[in-house]
Formats: sequence, structure tokens, C-alpha cells
Amino acid sequence: MVDEQIGLTKLYNHFHSDTKSDLCIESLRALQREMDAAVAYAYGWDDLDLGHGFHEVSYLPENDRVRFTISESARTEVLRRLSALNRQQYERELEAGLHKAAKKPASGKKRAKPRAGDLFIVDPAEMETVDD
Repeated sequence: MVDEQIGLTKLYNHFHSDTKSDLCIESLRALQREMDAAVAYAYGWDDLDLGHGFHEVSYLPENDRVRFTISESARTEVLRRLSALNRQQYERELEAGLHKAAKKPASGKKRAKPRAGDLFIVDPAEMETVDD
């Protein structure tokens, strides 16, 4: 950005333009691929082909839809998996009583509060599959 005397917006315009392929922009795209792969790996999703490239994304304005990003099929799968994880997390929170008023036991003793950190440990083997 300093060398080119440009701001962040212009940098990302270059990043998403399939006509820009200088070494700096290609390096940024490679870093994006690496970060996305690292996040997928952290979730245990090393089976996912992210399909990086220049893809049209329908949720952007018509004149500005092409982005360097993961493929539409990968994006859909990532959202499906995140939705499943979100549902599983919500169910754990329900079981822990975090979404309803806690009632005191009849003995008058207070119920032990669940440790929130324990709720966020996700074993990828426990992930459910979701049918569309």
C-alpha cells in the first residue's frame, strides 16, 4: 500500500480483480488461501475443497460481483457445517440451562453454574450431518 500509494479499498479492489496479477497481489491471494485452509483445518474440515478463484457472488451489487474467494459450493458447505455446529452448541446450552431461568432446588441450595468454557469444546466426530 505504501509503495503503490493506495488505501485499503483500492488494495482490495486489486485483490479481487482478475486483471491484477503482480507479485504483491498474488502474495496476498496466497496468504488468503493459507488462512482459509488453516481455519478449515482448525475445524477439522481438511476434507473440504475450498476452490479458491475468481467467483461471482450473487449477494453483491450487479456491477461488482466478482471476488477472489472460495467457490460457491465450498461456501454453501461451510455455512451448512457452521449451522450444524451452531445448532449443536445451542442444544448444549439448553441442556446446561443457559436459556431459561435457573430454579433453586427444593433443598434451598443453589445449583452449580455450568462453566461456559466447557460448552465450547467441540469434537469433530460429534458433528451431525444435516440434510438439506
